[in-house]
Amino acid sequence: MTYIPTRAFTLIELLVVIAIIAILAAILFPVFAQAREKARQTVCLSNQNQMGLAVQMYLQDYDEQLPLAATSPTPSSFLNWHDLLDPYLKNKQVWICPDSKLPTKNAYGKLVCQYGWNAFYLNTGVSVKSIYSLNNAPGVSLAAATSPSHTVMIMDCRGIDGYLPADHLSTYVLPPSQPYSDYWGLPDPRHSGGVNVTFLDTHAKWMRRSQFDEGQSPPDSWFALNQN
Repeated sequence: MTYIPTRAFTLIELLVVIAIIAILAAILFPVFAQAREKARQTVCLSNQNQMGLAVQMYLQDYDEQLPLAATSPTPSSFLNWHDLLDPYLKNKQVWICPDSKLPTKNAYGKLVCQYGWNAFYLNTGVSVKSIYSLNNAPGVSLAAATSPSHTVMIMDCRGIDGYLPADHLSTYVLPPSQPYSDYWGLPDPRHSGGVNVTFLDTHAKWMRRSQFDEGQSPPDSWFALNQN
Protein backbone atom coordinates (compact mmCIF):
# COMPACT_ATOMS: atom_id res chain seq x y z
CA MET A 1 0.00 0.00 0.00
CA THR A 2 1.41 3.34 -1.03
CA TYR A 3 1.29 6.09 1.59
CA ILE A 4 0.31 9.51 0.20
CA PRO A 5 1.23 12.29 2.59
CA THR A 6 -1.38 15.00 3.18
CA ARG A 7 -0.43 18.63 3.22
CA ALA A 8 -1.89 20.75 6.02
CA PHE A 9 -2.41 24.50 5.92
CA THR A 10 0.44 26.48 7.31
CA LEU A 11 -0.17 29.15 9.94
CA ILE A 12 0.49 31.87 7.37
CA GLU A 13 -2.09 30.42 4.99
CA LEU A 14 -4.69 30.23 7.76
CA LEU A 15 -4.02 33.83 8.73
CA VAL A 16 -4.40 34.93 5.10
CA VAL A 17 -7.78 33.12 4.82
CA ILE A 18 -8.97 34.70 8.09
CA ALA A 19 -7.85 38.13 6.88
CA ILE A 20 -9.75 37.71 3.60
CA ILE A 21 -12.90 36.65 5.49
CA ALA A 22 -12.56 39.65 7.80
CA ILE A 23 -12.18 42.01 4.82
CA LEU A 24 -15.24 40.53 3.10
CA ALA A 25 -17.25 40.82 6.31
CA ALA A 26 -16.21 44.46 6.73
CA ILE A 27 -17.40 45.13 3.17
CA LEU A 28 -20.66 43.19 3.36
CA PHE A 29 -21.92 44.01 6.88
CA PRO A 30 -22.58 47.71 6.08
CA VAL A 31 -24.41 46.59 2.93
CA PHE A 32 -26.61 44.25 5.00
CA ALA A 33 -27.21 47.03 7.54
CA GLN A 34 -28.26 49.42 4.77
CA ALA A 35 -30.59 46.78 3.34
CA ARG A 36 -32.23 46.27 6.74
CA GLU A 37 -32.61 50.02 7.20
CA LYS A 38 -34.14 50.33 3.73
CA ALA A 39 -36.62 47.61 4.64
CA ARG A 40 -37.62 49.43 7.84
CA GLN A 41 -37.99 52.68 5.91
CA THR A 42 -40.25 50.90 3.41
CA VAL A 43 -42.42 49.48 6.21
CA CYS A 44 -42.76 52.99 7.66
CA LEU A 45 -43.77 54.37 4.26
CA SER A 46 -46.34 51.59 4.00
CA ASN A 47 -47.70 52.51 7.44
CA GLN A 48 -48.09 56.13 6.44
CA ASN A 49 -49.60 55.19 3.10
CA GLN A 50 -52.25 53.12 4.90
CA MET A 51 -52.99 56.04 7.21
CA GLY A 52 -53.31 58.30 4.18
CA LEU A 53 -55.81 55.90 2.62
CA ALA A 54 -57.72 55.88 5.92
CA VAL A 55 -57.92 59.68 5.73
CA GLN A 56 -59.36 59.36 2.22
CA MET A 57 -62.09 57.03 3.49
CA TYR A 58 -62.76 59.35 6.43
CA LEU A 59 -63.15 62.27 3.98
CA GLN A 60 -65.75 60.33 2.01
CA ASP A 61 -67.80 59.73 5.16
CA TYR A 62 -67.53 63.29 6.48
CA ASP A 63 -68.20 65.45 3.42
CA GLU A 64 -64.50 65.94 2.64
CA GLN A 65 -63.73 67.37 6.07
CA LEU A 66 -60.52 66.23 7.75
CA PRO A 67 -60.59 64.54 11.19
CA LEU A 68 -60.85 66.39 14.48
CA ALA A 69 -57.45 67.03 16.04
CA ALA A 70 -58.71 65.34 19.21
CA THR A 71 -61.93 64.81 21.11
CA SER A 72 -63.22 63.68 24.51
CA PRO A 73 -66.34 61.57 23.90
CA THR A 74 -66.66 60.99 27.65
CA PRO A 75 -65.12 62.74 30.69
CA SER A 76 -62.76 59.82 31.20
CA SER A 77 -61.66 59.22 27.59
CA PHE A 78 -59.56 61.14 25.09
CA LEU A 79 -59.13 60.36 21.41
CA ASN A 80 -56.47 61.72 19.07
CA TRP A 81 -56.71 62.10 15.31
CA HIS A 82 -55.21 58.62 14.79
CA ASP A 83 -57.85 57.07 17.06
CA LEU A 84 -60.50 58.53 14.76
CA LEU A 85 -58.83 56.83 11.78
CA ASP A 86 -58.63 53.46 13.52
CA PRO A 87 -62.11 52.25 12.38
CA TYR A 88 -60.80 52.53 8.81
CA LEU A 89 -57.41 50.98 9.53
CA LYS A 90 -58.39 48.32 12.11
CA ASN A 91 -54.69 47.82 12.78
CA LYS A 92 -53.03 49.94 15.45
CA GLN A 93 -49.61 48.49 14.60
CA VAL A 94 -49.37 50.91 11.68
CA TRP A 95 -48.99 53.67 14.27
CA ILE A 96 -45.55 52.29 15.12
CA CYS A 97 -42.46 53.01 13.04
CA PRO A 98 -39.95 50.11 13.04
CA ASP A 99 -37.06 52.60 13.08
CA SER A 100 -38.30 54.68 15.99
CA LYS A 101 -36.47 54.48 19.32
CA LEU A 102 -39.42 56.05 21.12
CA PRO A 103 -41.75 54.25 23.56
CA THR A 104 -44.70 52.46 21.96
CA LYS A 105 -47.03 53.02 24.93
CA ASN A 106 -47.87 55.98 27.11
CA ALA A 107 -47.89 56.16 30.91
CA TYR A 108 -51.34 54.55 30.97
CA GLY A 109 -50.35 51.58 28.81
CA LYS A 110 -52.15 52.86 25.71
CA LEU A 111 -50.45 52.38 22.35
CA VAL A 112 -49.21 55.70 21.02
CA CYS A 113 -48.76 56.96 17.48
CA GLN A 114 -45.19 57.73 16.40
CA TYR A 115 -46.36 59.94 13.54
CA GLY A 116 -47.29 63.61 13.77
CA TRP A 117 -50.36 65.34 12.31
CA ASN A 118 -50.19 68.86 10.86
CA ALA A 119 -52.96 70.07 13.19
CA PHE A 120 -51.89 73.72 13.20
CA TYR A 121 -53.04 74.05 9.58
CA LEU A 122 -55.34 71.06 9.07
CA ASN A 123 -57.58 71.97 12.02
CA THR A 124 -59.17 75.30 12.90
CA GLY A 125 -58.78 77.28 16.11
CA VAL A 126 -55.58 75.49 17.16
CA SER A 127 -52.97 77.30 19.25
CA VAL A 128 -49.49 75.92 19.88
CA LYS A 129 -49.57 77.61 23.30
CA SER A 130 -52.62 75.67 24.49
CA ILE A 131 -52.95 71.91 24.25
CA TYR A 132 -56.63 72.28 25.10
CA SER A 133 -57.23 74.08 21.80
CA LEU A 134 -56.78 70.72 20.06
CA ASN A 135 -59.87 69.28 21.75
CA ASN A 136 -62.73 69.19 19.24
CA ALA A 137 -60.78 71.40 16.81
CA PRO A 138 -62.60 70.80 13.50
CA GLY A 139 -60.70 69.54 10.51
CA VAL A 140 -60.61 71.85 7.50
CA SER A 141 -62.30 71.04 4.24
CA LEU A 142 -60.09 69.30 1.67
CA ALA A 143 -60.99 72.09 -0.76
CA ALA A 144 -59.23 74.59 1.54
CA ALA A 145 -55.85 73.33 0.37
CA THR A 146 -54.72 74.90 -2.89
CA SER A 147 -51.95 72.32 -3.41
CA PRO A 148 -52.69 69.02 -1.61
CA SER A 149 -49.62 67.36 -3.13
CA HIS A 150 -47.43 69.99 -1.46
CA THR A 151 -49.17 70.17 1.94
CA VAL A 152 -47.79 68.06 4.79
CA MET A 153 -50.35 65.85 6.52
CA ILE A 154 -48.46 63.15 8.49
CA MET A 155 -44.76 62.54 9.15
CA ASP A 156 -42.23 60.78 11.35
CA CYS A 157 -42.35 62.72 14.61
CA ARG A 158 -40.84 62.86 18.10
CA GLY A 159 -41.36 65.00 21.17
CA ILE A 160 -39.43 68.22 21.66
CA ASP A 161 -37.26 66.52 24.28
CA GLY A 162 -36.85 63.39 22.16
CA TYR A 163 -39.49 61.34 23.97
CA LEU A 164 -43.15 60.64 23.50
CA PRO A 165 -45.38 62.14 26.17
CA ALA A 166 -47.62 60.58 28.76
CA ASP A 167 -50.64 61.32 26.61
CA HIS A 168 -50.47 62.91 23.20
CA LEU A 169 -47.32 64.95 22.79
CA SER A 170 -45.54 64.59 19.47
CA THR A 171 -48.61 63.25 17.70
CA TYR A 172 -48.93 66.82 16.40
CA VAL A 173 -46.07 68.19 14.34
CA LEU A 174 -44.86 71.73 15.06
CA PRO A 175 -44.74 74.06 12.03
CA PRO A 176 -41.34 75.76 11.56
CA SER A 177 -42.83 79.23 12.17
CA GLN A 178 -44.04 78.41 15.67
CA PRO A 179 -41.99 78.60 18.90
CA TYR A 180 -41.10 75.35 20.62
CA SER A 181 -43.83 73.93 22.81
CA ASP A 182 -43.69 70.90 25.09
CA TYR A 183 -47.07 69.83 23.73
CA TRP A 184 -45.96 69.46 20.12
CA GLY A 185 -43.49 67.31 18.23
CA LEU A 186 -40.73 67.83 15.69
CA PRO A 187 -39.91 65.98 12.47
CA ASP A 188 -37.82 62.94 13.36
CA PRO A 189 -35.05 62.15 10.80
CA ARG A 190 -34.86 58.51 11.80
CA HIS A 191 -34.46 57.00 8.33
CA SER A 192 -30.87 57.53 7.15
CA GLY A 193 -31.06 61.14 8.26
CA GLY A 194 -34.39 61.74 6.54
CA VAL A 195 -38.11 61.81 7.32
CA ASN A 196 -41.00 59.92 5.75
CA VAL A 197 -43.72 62.43 4.90
CA THR A 198 -47.32 61.90 3.75
CA PHE A 199 -49.02 64.75 1.94
CA LEU A 200 -52.65 65.78 1.81
CA ASP A 201 -53.16 64.00 -1.51
CA THR A 202 -52.00 60.89 0.46
CA HIS A 203 -48.77 60.24 -1.47
CA ALA A 204 -45.80 59.52 0.81
CA LYS A 205 -42.06 59.89 0.28
CA TRP A 206 -38.71 60.21 2.06
CA MET A 207 -37.29 63.73 2.43
CA ARG A 208 -34.43 65.40 4.23
CA ARG A 209 -35.60 67.81 6.89
CA SER A 210 -33.84 70.66 5.09
CA GLN A 211 -36.10 70.07 2.08
CA PHE A 212 -39.36 70.91 3.84
CA ASP A 213 -38.76 72.16 7.39
CA GLU A 214 -35.49 74.04 7.82
CA GLY A 215 -34.52 77.18 5.94
CA GLN A 216 -37.74 77.45 3.93
CA SER A 217 -39.12 80.77 2.71
CA PRO A 218 -41.81 81.32 3.81
CA PRO A 219 -41.06 79.04 6.78
CA ASP A 220 -44.35 77.10 6.58
CA SER A 221 -44.34 76.71 2.80
CA TRP A 222 -44.83 72.92 3.09
CA PHE A 223 -47.34 73.10 5.94
CA ALA A 224 -49.76 75.92 5.10
CA LEU A 225 -52.95 75.28 3.12
CA ASN A 226 -52.48 78.18 0.71
CA GLN A 227 -49.22 77.63 -1.13
CA ASN A 228 -47.54 80.45 -3.03
